[in-house]
Amino acid sequence: YLMHIFKEETGKTFNQYLTEYRVETAKMLIKSGKYKVYEISSMVGYGVPAYFSSIFKKYTGMTPRQYEQENSN
Repeated sequence: YLMHIFKEETGKTFNQYLTEYRVETAKMLIKSGKYKVYEISSMVGYGVPAYFSSIFKKYTGMTPRQYEQENSN
């Protein structure tokens, strides 16, 4: 029931919402330049860095490393 209400209010499933939140948080952490990809992966809730990278690429169109290169100074 709660998931139904969540989708009505946000237009997204909880998993979609959570994944987008994690990717947006990862983007901010990547831009900070303070952390390695495997550290960011863990910080946003993905235990396997390769899986995190595939999810990140699905949502942004680029790997975390490519995103880092495009957004560095």
